[in-house]
Amino acid sequence: MLSTSRHRTRVACLSCRRKKLKCNGLQPCATCSAKSLPCLYASVSSEPRRHTLNEQRPLPPFSLGASGVGTAAANHYASRTLSGYPAITPRPYGEAQGAPIQANSSLFYSAPLQDPNEEEHLSEASRMLQDGRGRLLYLGDSASLSYLDTIRRLVEKTVGVSDFTSDPHKHSLLELPISTGLKPTHVLPDREAAEFLLDSFFSNTVGVIQVLDRDAFINEVATIYSNPLSVEQSRLCLLNLVFAVGLQMSQSSVAHNFRESQILKRLGSDLTERAKIFYLNAAHLNDPVSGFEDGDITSIQALLLITLFMLTIAKRNAAWAYFGMAVRSAYALGLHRKTTATAFTPADQRLRKNIWRSMYILDCYLSASLGRPNGISSRDAADLFTDDADDDQHMSELEVLETAALRASVRAARLLGEILSSVYAERKISVKFVQKSSKQFQEWKDVLPTSLHWRNISLPNEDPRATLAQLHVNLYYFHGVILLTRPFLLQKILNQARLPRGNGENMRSPEATKSGPGSPSAQTDSFSAACVRASLYSIDIVQSAILKRALPRRDPFVIYWLFSASLIVFSNAFCNVYGDTDSNRAMQTSLDLHRYLAETDPLAQRYLQILTSFHETISGDSGSRIAPSSSRNTNQALFANFFGDKPRLQGTDAAGSHTSSHTSPMQPMDAVNRRPSRDDQALQATPATTETQAGNGNRIPGMTGIRHFHFAARATGGLTGWESDYHFPPMDNHPRHHPKLRETTIDIMTDISDFFKAFFATSDDGTAHEKYPTFFAEDAKLIMGDKVAVGRADILTVRQGMWSAVCSRHHTYTCFTSPESPNTVMLAGNVKYGMKDGSQKETDWVAKAVFEGEGSDRKLGFYQVFLNAGRK
Repeated sequence: MLSTSRHRTRVACLSCRRKKLKCNGLQPCATCSAKSLPCLYASVSSEPRRHTLNEQRPLPPFSLGASGVGTAAANHYASRTLSGYPAITPRPYGEAQGAPIQANSSLFYSAPLQDPNEEEHLSEASRMLQDGRGRLLYLGDSASLSYLDTIRRLVEKTVGVSDFTSDPHKHSLLELPISTGLKPTHVLPDREAAEFLLDSFFSNTVGVIQVLDRDAFINEVATIYSNPLSVEQSRLCLLNLVFAVGLQMSQSSVAHNFRESQILKRLGSDLTERAKIFYLNAAHLNDPVSGFEDGDITSIQALLLITLFMLTIAKRNAAWAYFGMAVRSAYALGLHRKTTATAFTPADQRLRKNIWRSMYILDCYLSASLGRPNGISSRDAADLFTDDADDDQHMSELEVLETAALRASVRAARLLGEILSSVYAERKISVKFVQKSSKQFQEWKDVLPTSLHWRNISLPNEDPRATLAQLHVNLYYFHGVILLTRPFLLQKILNQARLPRGNGENMRSPEATKSGPGSPSAQTDSFSAACVRASLYSIDIVQSAILKRALPRRDPFVIYWLFSASLIVFSNAFCNVYGDTDSNRAMQTSLDLHRYLAETDPLAQRYLQILTSFHETISGDSGSRIAPSSSRNTNQALFANFFGDKPRLQGTDAAGSHTSSHTSPMQPMDAVNRRPSRDDQALQATPATTETQAGNGNRIPGMTGIRHFHFAARATGGLTGWESDYHFPPMDNHPRHHPKLRETTIDIMTDISDFFKAFFATSDDGTAHEKYPTFFAEDAKLIMGDKVAVGRADILTVRQGMWSAVCSRHHTYTCFTSPESPNTVMLAGNVKYGMKDGSQKETDWVAKAVFEGEGSDRKLGFYQVFLNAGRK
């Protein structure tokens, strides 16, 4: 072609630029006209500025918050990343003259994907943040802080400067130092404290990391305390690291009994400082870094424990570095190859497999949270994706739970790793990839044991480890759904934020008016809705775990996953793209959860600051940007793949397999994921303005806004139930839509009914304190709200305390049991109090009772009561 016949367009429209098609520069251009696409151009100055190499550009103000000092590199980076973004408002749709566009813009208007194979480039941008030492650290696209930066710039362009957009710490990465004034003591805690810290470590890391054999290590600790002089320093190093992590995790929402409170008191007033001393002891005894080139399996275990400890003290970059060393050592020892295990004993083979599983789980978590490349290839983890049936043989119930949770987390990590490598590493995504991935998510969900299903997390149980296993596994899964669908949500938010502000249907974007249930726009709408729904479910299950007093307040995994989900919910509230949710209630729940966790964790404090300022900006912005989509326009098949049907609670074997294949249709949860219906409102706990001895059992300091609790009866279809004839009027808040209840055997039902008649008659008798503990076994455990008692003496003390401000009370209740577990009973009811100050209180409650013995020898071995906030 002759050069005189070639025509170069000054600027192409956004659609042609994105698809790399020929554009003639008109409005609309020839390509968009032929394909019936919206033809849009970005608006920037008509005179693009040219910079010379020697020109000095003005630097914007740059604050590092607490550090107070900056570097030229940091200022230069801030000037490059924060300046020069095009205006959010697009050029009028009918304008004929094209406008120049900025090549580096990441905030652009994009038409929906018209072809499932068509790939969309990500709108999120990587970041460089400064740590406390002045270094610039890289955070990639998948990191929540990178997503936060994009949202911040969008909010500033849309509603102007606010505390949220002008946060003085927004260019800093919180990395807390270990005080140089601390020195190793080489002193082990007393034996009782050691057992407490060991239990805290193993209980609170279930489903995330399993680098030690519990029974073998506990036996080894007994040997260490019996003869400490004969122990190798490398083993003492591991013990101190376990103490450090266990002490950090012990700062939980579980109400400590008197014994545990005394142990924590002996460990010191500042538990974090004591945990750091344990870490320094370990480093001084046998620093795995100094002997890195000679590392063995013990050094890998130490590096992984250091990684976990660094995460608990908000040193994420240090955790990344230590974990990288562990990965290299693991490859050197052949942990990534199943064939190398034949040279070891069965116990060592199981340990090596669990270490490699834990490393893969940590690798995908760190890569996703920091936006950095994976250290372990999914190809090298392929052996982990096939479960050995022989693993469950000869295991205790606790070991089965730990193994099942670890397997589920590995499979969730595989899904996340595929998303990181195919989407965020390539910085592009397609509808076809999401559809294919959704089927893989469904396969994960289909093989998940019933005992780990997220919809059962709100059921009362006496073992916090089971709750934490459910929480860790399902938060990992939901975070994968969020990362898979977040690019579509962000693009939809960016597109809609450009539209004029107002109300009604005239606010819809051009392509929205053409969309239908089967259109490409409806497909991407479904992805956006799934992102919001996964975030709402994440918040809901964290709330359930806290209400059950099962969540450590310094769990770095839960804190990060909760913050990531909260950003999605707040973004949806700012630009409402998914309308089937009560955004205000969801945001308030998220703030309450962060407020509670922030009492002990500095990273949660930082996240709370961010979300609080975001919430204030949203509350002060009254402009509506678009008519939101609803679930009627979403792909229900896609939702079923991600979230599935609500299972009925059935009897399960030790591995958690179903004994019944019946399931009921999925119904949205009634906590924070949708607008409350009339029946839901009847189940809500009304927040109390004052706390009393009678009505504060479900109150947690820092969480006065929690408004929801799942009644066990509502989530347990298929249970056998009966109403007590001990003055049982119909409860207004009792669910009326249960499936038909079956009758259990008459003798068991009669025995339990008679037992509870006598039990509650005694419970409501203010003079029967001594008789009350006789309903419990000698070593029974009672959990009444935030009070824990073990043994009849402690139960008597709790009983007397319950009547300190009460002169009378009256219980009504309903019981539910299952034919497979007749000695486990769920109760839901109401109690009315007459207070000594003359006032009246009324409280709803649910409980779980586990019996020991039969007939006249039947006693309560475990009894846990959850009290909702009192109603006046």
